[in-house]
Amino acid sequence: MFSIAIAETSGLMPEEQNKAKRILVIETTDIHGYIMDASSGKEETFQYRLAYIAHLINEARASEEYDGILLLDGGDLYQGTPVSNLTGGAAIRAALDVMDYDAITLGNHEFDWEVTEYAADQDGTIAPYVLGDYFGDEKTPVLASNLYDAATGERVPFTQDYVIVEKAGRRIAIVGYIPDYRKSIMFEKIAPYSIDPNMDKLDALMRRIRDEENPDALILLAHADPVDIAEAADPSIVDLVAGGHSHKIKAEWASNGIPYIQGYYYGNGFASAVLVIAPDGKATVEDVQYTSITDNKELLYATEENAEHLDPEIMEISYATWTAVQEEMSEVLGYTDTPILKVKKVGACSAGNWITGLMLRATQTDGALMAFYNVGGIRTSLEIPEGQTTREITVYDMYTITPFANSLLLYDITGQELATLLQQGLNQPNYGDQMTGLTFTYTATGDADTPRAEREFTIKSITLDDGTEVDINDTETLYRICTSNYNATMPDSVFEGKEPVISLADAPIDNDEFIRLLREEKEANGGYIAVDTGARGIDITE
Repeated sequence: MFSIAIAETSGLMPEEQNKAKRILVIETTDIHGYIMDASSGKEETFQYRLAYIAHLINEARASEEYDGILLLDGGDLYQGTPVSNLTGGAAIRAALDVMDYDAITLGNHEFDWEVTEYAADQDGTIAPYVLGDYFGDEKTPVLASNLYDAATGERVPFTQDYVIVEKAGRRIAIVGYIPDYRKSIMFEKIAPYSIDPNMDKLDALMRRIRDEENPDALILLAHADPVDIAEAADPSIVDLVAGGHSHKIKAEWASNGIPYIQGYYYGNGFASAVLVIAPDGKATVEDVQYTSITDNKELLYATEENAEHLDPEIMEISYATWTAVQEEMSEVLGYTDTPILKVKKVGACSAGNWITGLMLRATQTDGALMAFYNVGGIRTSLEIPEGQTTREITVYDMYTITPFANSLLLYDITGQELATLLQQGLNQPNYGDQMTGLTFTYTATGDADTPRAEREFTIKSITLDDGTEVDINDTETLYRICTSNYNATMPDSVFEGKEPVISLADAPIDNDEFIRLLREEKEANGGYIAVDTGARGIDITE
């Protein structure tokens, strides 16, 4: 376990000035609302993840092994769990305040809600929060140097290009960068803004910061794959890249020598690196690593034995968060004897079948024959605990498995467009790779190890659940389908230019509608929830 001691940033004795400074950089990313994991539905097994991480940071700050700590987050902070969603992200903002983060960047899901209300303010810092007796307006910088107003072309005022942070008498520049989010967020959410992903412009900015600010080190903080960013950067300019978005653990060195870190996701742990700044100003990086906190989940429970390992103030914020949502979240909607599993691969998964089945039930009275959703919008699996044959499904589960409050839209499309939609979903799941109401056959180039975006899929036949054979070349017969507003606004989708049958303003919201349907199913079936595990697409490649 690492540990840290913070030195004053001024008034250093001469002997201190002649020593190399060891500054530990810690990065969390893609927390997605997991101040705590309450998905077990039982308070005695809630996992207080940020309280444990905060304790480790506090413990490290109290030691003398390091001269300073730099605490960063790579984005996608607020959207994802009911305890965060139903408090408008206030739970996470309060935790960031208490944990004293030095800088964060904007993830794509910071745009799910009104970004200037829930994520950032007009000063380019984290937005204010109110959560019970907790309230504040911390001044942690929000960094995204390449985010612009789409109408004016000007940099938006609610993010900063960079910030200079002083640690142990050394000045560290942290530069924010985000990739083009048009394919990873609903169009209407990102439409007011434009993102310039040009790496040459980023390089020019970092060179200007080096020239004008003369920092002792420069860190690039990005909600993007840190490997790609590090490989494209100049090692004479960038000392460390901290990334996010892909929900992966990354802690290595690029081929050009730039180290990179990425702290996984959902508060499962964090990445770190030791930034060593010599008296002559030369900066190097050591001890690039990832630290998991969920290897033994029982250490995260609120027991008397664990109390010394859980930060008390983050625990109080966690309790206040659960109090705010507890009554609604604990309602049992039924039980199932089939695991509801999210599996990221080409083809159907039981979670995708179940979610799209609920979508179809929600819209059948309006004529829907099929429903489509993307596996990325399904955020967890609902597994049956070991040793048990069933599990309860709660309101909490529904807000956890589909947290984004997508609208369910209806469109009329032709057989040819339906074939195109299926092909697009096979190549890129965000078009809608999970479905109910049909089966289809296809052929594919490459093999299972070839990235799906590089394979060529050809739809050969489509059969609706009522036995109707769809002519995949037909451009006249219309079929009504349900999809989410996220899937419908993907660039070049078959829905481009089409108006939904029911307006976006009047369309049902997925998780709220699913909860209503499950309440009905509980009443009709004695609480039993059926889950379809059947195949949808069949690969007939010879």
